[in-house]
Amino acid sequence: MKLVPFACCGAALMLATFALPASASSQSISAPSAEAAAAEFVSAFNALDRTRFDPLFADDVTVFFPSAPFDIQRVEGKPAVLAWFGKFFDAMRERTGNLNIEPADLKVHDYDTIAVVTFHLKAGDNLGRRTLILHREGNGWKIVHLHASAEPPKKSLN
Repeated sequence: MKLVPFACCGAALMLATFALPASASSQSISAPSAEAAAAEFVSAFNALDRTRFDPLFADDVTVFFPSAPFDIQRVEGKPAVLAWFGKFFDAMRERTGNLNIEPADLKVHDYDTIAVVTFHLKAGDNLGRRTLILHREGNGWKIVHLHASAEPPKKSLN
């Protein structure tokens, strides 16, 4: 298990589909470690770079997005997942041009062919939680599941 520090995020989204080049569909995240693959995911996300971002996902990927306007049901399959991210990227490009999420409390559990990556995103008193499930394919990684949730601040039980 590896621990890596990081921190912050938030945003809204809208819809628009993007045609994925055939060659990008079969590529894996060419990274020596699950930690490096997660860093590439964050870097491509922050840059709103579809040419780097789209190939990171497996064809049978599933995603739980954090809240509306995203679909709050499980989204299944690369085309549906990328359609939602496409809407989000388009909306963010119009508003800011790029993002600056910084994962906090990043943990990587590497089980050889599968890796579980978890981290927090902090925005004020709100806490975002993210989980990436990665599958090793050849010399790289593909995201097979992403779970995103957000928690408003709550009073302590103490």
